[in-house]
Amino acid sequence: MPLPRHNTPEWEKEAAFYLRASEDEVKERAEALKILYPSYQRRMREAGIFKYRRDDIPEINDTALTDLERTVLDIVSKQTVSVSEISRRIDRSSETVIKTIDSLRAKHYEVELDEIRHEVSIPTAPRGDVASTEFTYFRKFYRIGLVSDTHLGSKYQQVTALYDAYKIFDERKTDFNLVVGDVHDGIDMYRGHRDEIFLYDASQQLNYSAEVFPKSIRGTKTYVIGGQHDYCFMKQNGYNIIEHLCEKREDLVYRGFYTAKFNIKGILLEMQHPGGGIAYALSYAPQKMIESIVHFMLSAVTGLGEARAKLPQFLAFGHYHVPVHLPQYMGVDVCGLPCFQSQTKYLQQKRKMPIVGCAIAELWLNEVNTLSSSNVEFIIMNDRIKENDY
Repeated sequence: MPLPRHNTPEWEKEAAFYLRASEDEVKERAEALKILYPSYQRRMREAGIFKYRRDDIPEINDTALTDLERTVLDIVSKQTVSVSEISRRIDRSSETVIKTIDSLRAKHYEVELDEIRHEVSIPTAPRGDVASTEFTYFRKFYRIGLVSDTHLGSKYQQVTALYDAYKIFDERKTDFNLVVGDVHDGIDMYRGHRDEIFLYDASQQLNYSAEVFPKSIRGTKTYVIGGQHDYCFMKQNGYNIIEHLCEKREDLVYRGFYTAKFNIKGILLEMQHPGGGIAYALSYAPQKMIESIVHFMLSAVTGLGEARAKLPQFLAFGHYHVPVHLPQYMGVDVCGLPCFQSQTKYLQQKRKMPIVGCAIAELWLNEVNTLSSSNVEFIIMNDRIKENDY
């Protein structure tokens, strides 16, 4: 049974149902129509019908800001500038400038105020104040769902496969899930990038990801870090799209950009979203990552035993779009993740072929609470790649 045609009474009834129905009811409806849930959502979005009320998810770019906020942000985005200079340019008091900066921060713009120098700027690097996640429960076995590089907003995204991944995570009863960067595709990442996206600003990409990113039906939490594509909005004007996304979704937990650490009764897990291109050997990047961590630990502490105690026992990383597993390399289990984006024109030019899929890591701890055994299962979904999966 296909969806009704637009501008018909049947379509009006379908749209009315979609707006009032729960997520489970919408999924049942899509199944009854014999179409995939993401495809059903996409048809509604194409018709300008959104599940959320637009008041619930405010616009992030111009329409989210007052004229005064937009003017101050435009000044600060170009250079570091003093409060008095901003005051002079906008013909308002310094107190008004500081209140405007506070208002921008409340809207997830990371505008920094140096209270000693009275200077305002956009940070050139992510904040480093996100503390390690401390898990209160403790067992000898953990199962973790691993996702990376969903690139939502890209014409090459594979959101249907992403939903399949979360269905598998629920079936396998993962304890928690990790998203290792590049949730969004961003804008203007390279020449020709705008031809590869269908959402053209931070507002559109946030609204889309807040609605479309899958949820665990078991209520399992997903911990998220941002990557370079997410950070492009921060570079542009300080906007933290990942933090805002996690505020909109109770099941998503913000853990900063590029790296995050997790402590489970002294067991250290880490996820990273590094930079750089894919080397000739897939193992080269993870080897260098671990070697740099080990060398830093040895130089920062006294004694090999103390350095080893501070090493992550399991490290998951994204960015490279291909799976790789190095068990116990220099004492660290390291896992590189596939992605949820098919080959773009940009990757074609570079002769790079991504692997679509996810992973499930199983970790066993011994009597002294160190990693005794691990298994990383890659679930490859290249056979599920779809064109125009948005």
